[in-house]
Amino acid sequence: MAANSKEDKKAAKNALEILLNILPKSGRGIQDIAYLAGLICRDTGVPVEQATSVIMSWSERLRALTNFKELYPAHRKLSFYRYRVRYSVQSAYKRTQAQPSPRSFSDLTGQEAPAASFWAKLQASKTKDGPGKPAAE
Repeated sequence: MAANSKEDKKAAKNALEILLNILPKSGRGIQDIAYLAGLICRDTGVPVEQATSVIMSWSERLRALTNFKELYPAHRKLSFYRYRVRYSVQSAYKRTQAQPSPRSFSDLTGQEAPAASFWAKLQASKTKDGPGKPAAE
């Protein structure tokens, strides 16, 4: 689902700016941000090469932090770190059924996701008493 409207493209740009200007909480957060940014880029029509280039430059800026190795000890090897970030972005393009989630955006950034049509629709939370089951007395 490609975002065609100006509002969606503006929301995607804002979402990417927010994503790429936060400090991830963990090493896994780096990959989650790269994946979510890849999904947003894919849904707004950005070519995979351009999205990979943008995310890789962000990851290099992150890697340049003086305390990077202390913050993210799992990413000590530069080649493995680059591979994981690149894989996260490119897998977002390969998984065509996946959609960017406003919940994962808010979990990663602590901010509400900008309104846009490319966000996945949130499922209603399931309760123990699902439809068709008698209510507990």
